[in-house]
Amino acid sequence: MINPEIRKVQITGKSTFVVSLPKKWAINAGITSGSLVHMHPQEDGSLLLTSNGGSAVQGPKTLTIDGRAGDPLIRDIIATYVAGYRVIELKARNITPEQKKDITTIVKKLIGIEIIEETHDKVIIQDISNPGDMPIDMSFRRMHIKVQWMLDNTIRAMNTKDVSLATEVVRQDDEIDRLHLLISKQFMDILLHSRISEKSELGLTGAFYYRLASDQLERVSDHASKIAGIILESDEQIPHTMLDDIVKIGIISYKLVNDSVVSFTKCNVELANRVIEEHKKIGEDLRRIRYPSTTMNTDAVMALGLIADSVKRIGDYAANVAELAIDFSKSI
Repeated sequence: MINPEIRKVQITGKSTFVVSLPKKWAINAGITSGSLVHMHPQEDGSLLLTSNGGSAVQGPKTLTIDGRAGDPLIRDIIATYVAGYRVIELKARNITPEQKKDITTIVKKLIGIEIIEETHDKVIIQDISNPGDMPIDMSFRRMHIKVQWMLDNTIRAMNTKDVSLATEVVRQDDEIDRLHLLISKQFMDILLHSRISEKSELGLTGAFYYRLASDQLERVSDHASKIAGIILESDEQIPHTMLDDIVKIGIISYKLVNDSVVSFTKCNVELANRVIEEHKKIGEDLRRIRYPSTTMNTDAVMALGLIADSVKRIGDYAANVAELAIDFSKSI
């Protein structure tokens, strides 16, 4: 640990506090007469001082991808993106068509990055977004709006067995994944560089809770997509009357998700506790549902069970967001 340098505070005029900068730090940071320094008050009372507003560009990250393709390659790129590197260099003796296809696919699924250079042995990906354009809480609200759409249309698809609507729900899950990865990246950016957007009133603690809450919404999205996928695969095997009771409970889970997000963004402890209490009833209601197995084939019984499980899990994740709302409220 580097020992702190101690400077004596002086007062000039009637109210201006002045302190000198450590010479070595100033030289290394390129500080000269007339340079601007940026001061960032921290939640713990400390003051972060930077010479560039905390926006120093992180050096490029080089990944050697010889022999790597498919999910392992995609996971490496995602991890590097989330870690906050704004330039990613992918190098190999010879980048194969399969690797190029994987790289292009994942770039399309990540927000703000583009391929800026491509040769036979190198692909360079650059983040062209501005971290301050959309703060983490705004990204979360956008994510919630899209999850609302998914849940609403999942319920509609369950009621009507609308195949085209179910297909759109499944497709929308990719957009939720993109936003979740963006929020993860935004949190790492704040954590590593103390970059809190001027458009946001969140501090590091707030960003941490929004990052945790986005995990829960991403899982809600996964289960909405799963239900839609089952509807697509089951075709006409599930009798409409058999879905009615589960749809009713699904509507309750949908409402709990929306209420939990409201409780979280507004730090409404009373509403959060109400969500948690109402969530407990979902499992009991699902256990009370009984279908005569003689009237359905095995595939239909299994499909109904999977849908019921996803409906319950959506309620579980709503309760998790409500619990985060309570924790968040105590940290302010």
